[in-house]
Amino acid sequence: MIALGRFLLLVCRLAVAALFLFAAYQKLFAPESGPQKFAMSINSFKILPEHLVLLATGVIPWIEVLCGLLLIVGLWTRAAATLLSVMLIAFTIAVASVLLRNMSLTCGCFGKFSLLCPHDKMTWCKVGENALILLPTLLVAVFGGGFLALDGNACKTSANSSHDQPGPASPSKA
Repeated sequence: MIALGRFLLLVCRLAVAALFLFAAYQKLFAPESGPQKFAMSINSFKILPEHLVLLATGVIPWIEVLCGLLLIVGLWTRAAATLLSVMLIAFTIAVASVLLRNMSLTCGCFGKFSLLCPHDKMTWCKVGENALILLPTLLVAVFGGGFLALDGNACKTSANSSHDQPGPASPSKA
């Protein structure tokens, strides 16, 4: 891959990591939002039963933390980006569901902050915003982490060492 492409993947990887780490912080620790408001936000979608709302409140932010850290370090970048892509698609479907049911609610994604869309009312802008976030996430999922990705170096090392090792001995025809 050309250097510009690998640099672009590095930028995408770090931007996605920063975005999801920020979102996780808002869901876990931010004084104005935090777990209670995130749980209320998930519950207001009226998609999950109560016990799964509590599970999602506890699991989603920590998946975002884990994947964000993996992306920063550059380990398992494709797996982390794929998991975040699946989550983004699920979030987008949930948002579309709310909009199609004409429900008026807010998104608990980034606490009191928003990227492009107003956070005080959910609109179709949120679907577009998620699609915009999905693009670099899918690039990393498909093409890897680019420059400074440790998993890229590990693959090169293991691929090179496998060529240096003799394969299994073939049975002799005696």
